This record gives sequence, structure tokens and C-alpha cells, in this order.
Amino acid sequence: MSNKGISDYGNKKLFSEDSVLECLKVLESGETEDLFELLPRISIVRDRRFYPLLLALLEHKEVRRREFAACAMGAMADGVFLEPLKKVFYKNRQLRDFGGRELQVAIIEAIGAIGNDDAVDFFLPELLNLRQAAAVGRNKKDDEMCRCIIGAIGAVAQQGRPRSLATLAELATSEDPQIQVMALAELSGAYWHRPNDISDDALSDIYGMTAIGNRTVAEAALAVLQNLADVGCKRAEALFRKR
Repeated sequence: MSNKGISDYGNKKLFSEDSVLECLKVLESGETEDLFELLPRISIVRDRRFYPLLLALLEHKEVRRREFAACAMGAMADGVFLEPLKKVFYKNRQLRDFGGRELQVAIIEAIGAIGNDDAVDFFLPELLNLRQAAAVGRNKKDDEMCRCIIGAIGAVAQQGRPRSLATLAELATSEDPQIQVMALAELSGAYWHRPNDISDDALSDIYGMTAIGNRTVAEAALAVLQNLADVGCKRAEALFRKR
């Protein structure tokens, strides 16, 4: 009787442990760029021994290492990191230079990757602040940050989280056309794997947007209907054909 299966299993376990130990070594004393090269492995291994080292790196004096820690926490996708990430985001809110914007983006994306539906309580006030700033004078970087936040809400919504799905639907009816277009794009992605889960009310709202005055919003809404129809939503297909 061959013991190939047993041997392969043992080699897999050994490889996994070796990978963990190598990651731990780099996390403890590696160069900054070496850290970022670990991300693909961290997303697969997800060993709890990484946690204290990542938490320490999230508070590191070097901004780039804090950015790495946020990316790694997103790759780990564990809700235990949610509060530490929010804390560092607030602490570094005024850090505009030397990688501050990149750090904020990494934290937002990490929170989205974790997939906790309660993250909308963090995202919405930040989005409101950016929209209020835009009322004074639109800033390209703020628009990019809005897109990042809505994208993170979309990442949570893709996992079927009800609050995030409802938030995207609400943002899609915003008075700000740019916010509407961003939210519509994320709604389309959120229902990509579950097209028939979208409610009749949400479909009706999207259909209504295809006829409003703003051409960009109308085209975005029409694209949502087409995408949903393409992946099997008969109700969306019927509305799309009405157009």
C-alpha cells in the first residue's frame, strides 16, 4: 500500500509551518519592502501568531510599515482588527503627507475586506465629511477617497451583508451624481453572484434613475440593469428591455 498521500500531507504541513516561521522572521526584522512581499502568503496562511506583530506594526513610527500592517490585516480578514484599524485611522486623519493618504486608503480597504456589516457606522460619517468638504470646493483627492469608501462598502456588500447593501441603495439615490454613479457600480458588483436577491424596490429605484436628467447617472443605472440581466435576473431583464 502506497503511503504517498500520507507523505504529501506531511510535506504540506511542514511547508505550511516553514512558511509561518519565515513570515514571522520577516515581520519581526524584515525591510519594509520585504514586508509587502509577504502579503500573498499572509492571505493564505492567516496564522494567529502574526496578530501581535501586526498590531505592533500598525503603531510603528514609519508610516509605510503602518500601511503594510493595514494591508495584512485586510488579508487576514479577521474582525478582531476592526477597532485597532479605526483607532489608527482617526489618529492619523490629519497626516496628509509622507504616505498619510496611502495609509488611510489601506485602512479603509482593510476594513472593507474584513467584511463586518457594522463597518457602515465607520464609513458613513467619513463619507459625509468628504461630501461636506466637496460643497466648499471639490478636491480630486477627496473624490478618490469617496470612491475608496464606497468601494469598501461594496466589498462588504458582496458578502451579502444587509446593512451594506441597504447603504449602497441609499447612496444610489443621493443628490450628488458622482456618489450615485459610484454606488450604482458597487450595487452591480454586490449582486453579481446573487442577482435574484435584489429587491423589487431596489430594481424600481434603479429603473427610475434611467430616466432622470443626469445622463451619467442614467447610463450607470442602465448598466446595472444590463449587468443583472446578463447574470440571470429576469426582473432586471424585463426592465432593461422596457428601455
